[in-house]
Amino acid sequence: MIRTLLLLLALLGCALAHVQAQPGTDEQLAAQYLQQGDYEKAILYYDKLYRKQPSVYYYEQLYKSRTALKQYDEAEKLVKDQLRRSNGDPRFLVDLGALYRLEGEEDRAKQQFEKALKNLKPEQGAIRNLANAFSKVNELDLALATYERGQKLLKNDAYNFHYEIANLYAAKNDLNGMIANYMDLLQVNPSYLQSVQNGLARYIDFTAKDTRSDLLRTELLRRIQKDPQNTLFQEMLIWMYLQQKDLASAFVQSKAMDKRFNEGGQRLMDLGDIAVTNKDWATAAKCYEYVVALGSAVPNYAQARLGLVKAMDARVLAQADPPRAELEELQRTYGTTLAELGRMPSNIRLMSGLAHLKAYYLNDTPGAIALLQEAIALPNLDPQKQAGLKLELGDVYVLAGDIWDASLLYSQVDLDFKQEVLGHEARLRNAKVSFYAGDFLWSKAQLDVLKASTSKLIANDAMELSLLITDNLGPDSNTVPLSFFARAQLLSFQHRYDEALRTLDSLDAGFPMHSLGDDILYERYRIAYARHQYPQAASYLEKVLELYPNDILVDNALFDLGRLYETELNDKEKAKAWYEKLLFEQSGSIFVPEARERFRRLRGDHDNLDTPEQKFLNGGPQ
Repeated sequence: MIRTLLLLLALLGCALAHVQAQPGTDEQLAAQYLQQGDYEKAILYYDKLYRKQPSVYYYEQLYKSRTALKQYDEAEKLVKDQLRRSNGDPRFLVDLGALYRLEGEEDRAKQQFEKALKNLKPEQGAIRNLANAFSKVNELDLALATYERGQKLLKNDAYNFHYEIANLYAAKNDLNGMIANYMDLLQVNPSYLQSVQNGLARYIDFTAKDTRSDLLRTELLRRIQKDPQNTLFQEMLIWMYLQQKDLASAFVQSKAMDKRFNEGGQRLMDLGDIAVTNKDWATAAKCYEYVVALGSAVPNYAQARLGLVKAMDARVLAQADPPRAELEELQRTYGTTLAELGRMPSNIRLMSGLAHLKAYYLNDTPGAIALLQEAIALPNLDPQKQAGLKLELGDVYVLAGDIWDASLLYSQVDLDFKQEVLGHEARLRNAKVSFYAGDFLWSKAQLDVLKASTSKLIANDAMELSLLITDNLGPDSNTVPLSFFARAQLLSFQHRYDEALRTLDSLDAGFPMHSLGDDILYERYRIAYARHQYPQAASYLEKVLELYPNDILVDNALFDLGRLYETELNDKEKAKAWYEKLLFEQSGSIFVPEARERFRRLRGDHDNLDTPEQKFLNGGPQ
């Protein structure tokens, strides 16, 4: 008897559980049938669900299913039922009007639309719901009329619908209306600045010359003239110029704002840095010169002097073969700036830059070494900055062929910063010096330790060089081919490119089928890139991908091709294609995060990009 009772209770429990689970199952089945376009079966379930719980969601799905099957009478009954339940909510009058339109009764449809607009309540939610209902049936003018009537009904400026209205004008391809409402929105609520910028970037292609950007500029200038003390529209104008890469116009506007609001040149400093990034040396120089002209009393004076040198340095050294006269002029500029600002810890960037110029372009390695030694010996110099200078001095020693003096300096930094990225970088350079010298086994031992570096780039470089040594020593310990390659890399580092290429030619001729083939191509790419021979550089990378599609250098080649086409060959479509290939085919590569960001920028995703331009635009002068 007890067992029978327990069995009955268990069965009853299962039945109750089934009943409770049924609504969820019905809803899932209804959604599935609707998605598959099986409206008849979807109606069976949604009708049942709506009768039990007449929610707006179930109503909408049932309405959609009945109209899809042209069950207009049943759909009309459904709408009228929902109107009764909602106390005449006007958005359902829109559904009724849309239904009449489907039946070809245009006058009755218009009547319902007008009635919906007339019955609008002075509530933000109700206004937005009705406007959305009109938008869904493509009655954009009535959606606009809803917002306009809603703003009058609210009778105050506590809330406006400028953002929604602007988006509706955009949907109508009415750029004047969109721009005007975006500007009205900023006038009453400046916190929408980022949203407005994102909205404009979606509808205006600032990289192309068309009337859309002209409309925006005209409206901004009108607003500036009307209210010259409001900085927001002037900042928007600068934002537009930056989007167009028209840095010269951005300079004119930024200078005007700096003078009007006595900003001390900070806005121009930021713009100067952006101009350097975009290789617009003339605008960069104007920005820094403007700040220098404000006088030595302004906080940015020293930084502006440094910026002027940085801009001139970048312009001169960006050339494939800088003229001697320009190099000497740059050296004099470094000298006069250092003489004015002083040789002190705050100016080690100047000393470092001048040393680089002497060593790599003026063949004055003794002068570079002396200058770096002087900088390293400065009192009260930050230990990390001092270590950085030691690494630079080590590089100059390598350039001069004094690899053991370089190794000594690298070892010092490695010892002082053993557990830090700076120490890892020093050890990597030391391992490369040993590689150049032909001490492959010791170099590999250091590289294997660096594979665990916290810096992904250092770990990746260490792994690649370690594998290169492992793969190319050969079973008979024949080091000749690898020694040729190491010598070529040293010559390339020393800017002795012709000698490096002759060494690679000898390696190719002497060992035509050697496993170093992909590495030789990559070294040829690096030399071509250093000489600004960009089409040739791209061809070497493409050969790497063609001849060695499964090699470890594939992701490097894909990423470098993307950058090459983006920054030097100015072919954005090809750049996107290479980045995309990397993202899909080499998803585990360390280059994926940067490739994704670059791909998004090229595709036109303007929101929340971590670029100097976006930081400048988002925050203005700091």
